[in-house]
Amino acid sequence: MRLFEPGERESLLYVWTRGATEGGQDMIAVLDVNPESSTFGEIVSTAPTGSAGNEAHHFGYSADGSRIFAGGIMSNRMFLYDIGSDPRQIRLSRTVDLSGTGYVGPHTAFAVPDGILVTMMGGTDHSGTGALVELDYDGNVKSTLRAPIHNGRPVNLYDVTVLPQSNRMLASGLAHAAHFAHGPPDPEQVGNQVVVWDWRTREVTQIAEIDAGPAVLRPLRTAGATGGFVNALFGNTLWYWDEAGDGDLAFTRVVRLADGSIPADMRISPDDRYLFVSLWGGGKVQQYDISDPGSPRLVDEVEIPQPNMLRLSPDGARLYVTNSLLSTLDGDVRFGAWLFHVSPEGMRRDERFRPDFESLPGGRAGPHDMLLR
Repeated sequence: MRLFEPGERESLLYVWTRGATEGGQDMIAVLDVNPESSTFGEIVSTAPTGSAGNEAHHFGYSADGSRIFAGGIMSNRMFLYDIGSDPRQIRLSRTVDLSGTGYVGPHTAFAVPDGILVTMMGGTDHSGTGALVELDYDGNVKSTLRAPIHNGRPVNLYDVTVLPQSNRMLASGLAHAAHFAHGPPDPEQVGNQVVVWDWRTREVTQIAEIDAGPAVLRPLRTAGATGGFVNALFGNTLWYWDEAGDGDLAFTRVVRLADGSIPADMRISPDDRYLFVSLWGGGKVQQYDISDPGSPRLVDEVEIPQPNMLRLSPDGARLYVTNSLLSTLDGDVRFGAWLFHVSPEGMRRDERFRPDFESLPGGRAGPHDMLLR
């Protein structure tokens, strides 16, 4: 999917946002990120879901960029938004209840040809393994791929990525959505698996074990690159994968963080030079030099209250950060979004970028995932 021409700069930031007051609707907030605009850094419109309590979490574009699929991990709804002719005024076109699939907790929405691949975190009975559900552009279910049982335990899917150059699909196994309903999950409820499928046949070829809580999967993207990174939320570690030489992938722990850091999200620069990591528990965003991906080197870190999701600009020069994780985990943090200008020397905050998520018409709201336009 290519949304930007070479050298083109983003002008809008879509933020999948949960209502944080009683009865407050979840929404996509549209932010102006054009530095030449008089409304730079402001929320210029909102596109509500028409409902509350969905737990707005992750979302993604369709492959052609015309539609956004936004999941509510506690309501099992998928909200389909049309970009239309005015990207500043997107509209909700359809709401799909995915409970009929037999799985709940729609998390990652990953664009594939002619549809969207959605990770479902577990079964409808609040237990059981997760699944990958493929939807067409209208939200109709095309196929369902059940996650495996590993060592007698269900694999509760979280993130997914496809590596067509090596004919692989990877998914992380974190926990069932229900395990977050009242706070952090118990340690015995947290998985440690990364599942590898043959992309064409959809057969499991490998189940790797890392530290507790594998979350986001970020492959390197430059030509010839075969590796990538995955974070272990509750293990407080970062892992690097690459070809093992025997047909499998080798996973290696490359960064150990302080206990309680909780690395929540990661992004890799377009040139595969830098890795950015949000430490939700540590209150920091870190920048690593990954010229040698097996030995990341810390370049800089900045403090943010409970940083969570990250989004890099197409040229890798700007990093956007939000700080709402889940309603059951956020506490009394002041919600916001930050913009940092990135260089080899580190990260510099743009002080003009201060969107207000505390006093929206529907009350305060928690910003989570982001997409650029």
